[in-house]
Amino acid sequence: MRLLHWHKNTVLIGVSMLAVLGVGEVLARLLWNPGGYRPIIQADPVYGWSLTPGVLARSVDTDRRLHYDVEINSLGWRDPEPPGSKQRDTKRLLILGDSMVFGAGVQYGERFGDVLQRALGDDVEVINAAVTGWGTDQQYLYLVHEGFDLDPDAVVLGLCLGNDVTNNMLGHNLFGVAPKPRFELAGGKLVHVPPRERPPPSTSRRLGRALQRSRLLHYVGRHIRILRARARRAPAPTPAMPYNPENLAADESQWSVYRTEYSPRFEAAFQVTEALITAMHDSCAARRVPFLVFAFPLKVETDPRARAREMAHFGFSSDWFDMDKPYRRIAALCEQRGCPLIYPIEVFRDRAAQAPLFLARDPHPNPAGHALAAESVLPEVEAALRLPIRPARR
Repeated sequence: MRLLHWHKNTVLIGVSMLAVLGVGEVLARLLWNPGGYRPIIQADPVYGWSLTPGVLARSVDTDRRLHYDVEINSLGWRDPEPPGSKQRDTKRLLILGDSMVFGAGVQYGERFGDVLQRALGDDVEVINAAVTGWGTDQQYLYLVHEGFDLDPDAVVLGLCLGNDVTNNMLGHNLFGVAPKPRFELAGGKLVHVPPRERPPPSTSRRLGRALQRSRLLHYVGRHIRILRARARRAPAPTPAMPYNPENLAADESQWSVYRTEYSPRFEAAFQVTEALITAMHDSCAARRVPFLVFAFPLKVETDPRARAREMAHFGFSSDWFDMDKPYRRIAALCEQRGCPLIYPIEVFRDRAAQAPLFLARDPHPNPAGHALAAESVLPEVEAALRLPIRPARR
């Protein structure tokens, strides 16, 4: 009898808990609308992954102390909803890139594309189609599949050479396993290698996706993260800088592009990168669309102390690297194709000596870094769009 009584109590408690959770879920859906709480990234058969349209989320990385809001519009950009077809008297600037251009770690309105939009005014519509983690191969595919349909008057390719070449070499994202497309060179021509098929999700992953649809759990999780963030505001010793894993020997490192000598595998990947940039330029030229290349100065290129700390962490020697080598190659390529290359490294170094341009515990630029990037790109963009050149901004 005691066992039967215990069993009945257990069932009653279980049913009661399910009822409470059910009521809580209903109330959460009636009273709280976060604007979307699906994952920011979704699988994509063409690009490997893309931004999930209609998502509104808060991106949190505790180790790097990043807390910023991300809103994706219906077309899969981290931008406001576009007005539709381009107006007769409006020009469009399309920006392609990865997390540097996407604006990892900073709020909407602080990214260099947003700063450019304000500087260019209402007569120019700036479209930031950057997707975090994308390589030049995915950006090229986006340009030819969707970018030109937007009728841009100029295209800016945002390079991040610290990982672009390696990403172009791999069939998955650097530091990740998400399948992605890539290209190879055969007889001097680019050959498209589609992303491999993703394995079917495991039972635990399907369960996790189902739980992600619970607004009650989303509400509780969000407020737990808020409370944790408030608790961390108390003064505390700054922990060591988190670093991504590095595998320099396998060329799967953000330092690989600076090596004084490239392995045959990495040299082939660099040639693919050059061919992709050339293909972008030629595709734009065929449509009489100006094409600009902006190489975002990176933290290890700009800040000698950050560079020394990272090299010491991995046990690297400065003799192994030539920090200007990849940019000399890209500059020669751009000069050959007749397109502008903007790489404002000296301006970044001078300004970094006065104030930080990058996030404290992350390699991405802070709002000041994005503003300086916009300031550096603006004259070339105005020239490409045939706009009046305005006085230099400070």
